[in-house]
Amino acid sequence: MKKIFFLTMYCLFTASMLHAQDSTKAVSRNKYVQVDIGIGYLNTNMRSINTSLKNLGYQQVKENYATLSLSANYFIRRFLFRSEVSLILPNHVDQPNNTTTAFSGYTVSAGIGYAVIQNPRFRLYPYVGITSFNTTLKFTDKAPVTNMDELINSPKRNAKINFSNASLDLGIQLERMIVVRNNKWDCPQNNKYMTVGTRIGYNWSPGTVKARYNGSQITGAPEYNFQGPYIKLVIGVGKKIRDLKWK
Repeated sequence: MKKIFFLTMYCLFTASMLHAQDSTKAVSRNKYVQVDIGIGYLNTNMRSINTSLKNLGYQQVKENYATLSLSANYFIRRFLFRSEVSLILPNHVDQPNNTTTAFSGYTVSAGIGYAVIQNPRFRLYPYVGITSFNTTLKFTDKAPVTNMDELINSPKRNAKINFSNASLDLGIQLERMIVVRNNKWDCPQNNKYMTVGTRIGYNWSPGTVKARYNGSQITGAPEYNFQGPYIKLVIGVGKKIRDLKWK
């Protein structure tokens, strides 16, 4: 009887140990939190605006712009969720009759992507997103004045028309990942890193937007769509979080 009891206890103990070994198997699910700063070039379709300016005797505005952007990225394994805010820096053009035009604006976007290449040194991921844009064409009167009465009572040709809507953002980013050594007090499961990369994409707008002045559309005003290619130099910092799950 004792032999049967001890044999049973041994079998139960062995089975429990085997189950414990299976249940404590570690599976790593890596996550990445990353912030990028981008300096870029944007080409946007100004055809309708330039046609309208030409009909009024004004010079055309440029189609090429510099951009500054800040984006937040969150990777779960290879899947990416990203958001971005970008400034379109103004281009000024001197026009006839002491007038200056300037086109500028900002965009807010959100998107998803997938890292087709992800190793300790490089990451490559395509992405798709929706970009909300708000752009402005300003007319500024630069005619000189000699006194305050002339400044206040003389009519000035200062105006601002707006274009806002949304477009589709298709792009791909390649970045070099540089590991940053942890400090002594940092968690060994979390690894810091820096990135240097290039982002190339295309904004596609399904339609055109008519200009608005003080919130209302203007008859005969130009149209605009946020459409065209872009490229950015991107520098970022991030943290790799090694999330261990036990089975």
